[in-house]
Amino acid sequence: MKNSVQAFFEWKLKKGKSVEDTYKDTYDYVAKWDRRDVLYSFIGIYQIGIYAFYPDECRRTDYKIMRKDGKYFDLKYLVSGKKPRYTKYDELNKAIEESELIDVIDSVGNVIPVWPGGNTDRGTKAYCFDIPDIYFCYKYKKWYEKLCELYPEAFLDELFCDEYAVGTKDFLDKMKDQENYKRFLEHAVTVIKNRTEKLQKNLL
Repeated sequence: MKNSVQAFFEWKLKKGKSVEDTYKDTYDYVAKWDRRDVLYSFIGIYQIGIYAFYPDECRRTDYKIMRKDGKYFDLKYLVSGKKPRYTKYDELNKAIEESELIDVIDSVGNVIPVWPGGNTDRGTKAYCFDIPDIYFCYKYKKWYEKLCELYPEAFLDELFCDEYAVGTKDFLDKMKDQENYKRFLEHAVTVIKNRTEKLQKNLL
């Protein structure tokens, strides 16, 4: 995928295979993971970036970032309009492209095993925008440790980072600062790259 925000949204709207299913067909051990999910959600990270760069457009609680009307900056909203809404976020789009997140978002290092119901819970009940550092390393740390034990070949230990393994409020407070947000992008890219490298060495 070309390293541009536009390319990502065009890819997202194609309704092809999910990242999880793509690598199920390539890696035997990924196929054996009963339930799979993406590690980092691009849309979740993008929403947080809107808060970092355009706080005046947001309504913030301890757990959520929303638009002023109380709705989310979801995919449908971001791609709507004659000129898609995401195109107006120039500073954010530049930061994401410079981080190279788009280059790795659809790689095998962004696929993980998860416990029953985990992929649904992360998206609808966790209120942490699918950020694994919060969900796995803070909110459900004991379950995460068990997941690492059950699936050592998944290299889930790569994602742990003390700086971001905090409550949602503390995490979002950090994201008020654009430089902190950029560092978080670098962290996510590093985690995905490291996992991809290790997973590819185990290609069967």
